[in-house]
Amino acid sequence: MISDNLFPIAIFVFIIMMIGLVLTFIEFRYGEPKRQQDRADRKAEAAIKDDMAQ
Repeated sequence: MISDNLFPIAIFVFIIMMIGLVLTFIEFRYGEPKRQQDRADRKAEAAIKDDMAQ
């Protein structure tokens, strides 16, 4: 009896978790962490070029 009510709830929770997972992937692909990594990479490349120029 109680299991009849649990299946729709489990499906709902699964869908919400999948949405959260997709949004997390999108955030790390295009969001602030990606921009921070790009900035750090540019700074590292600039530092290497400065060292080679000297």
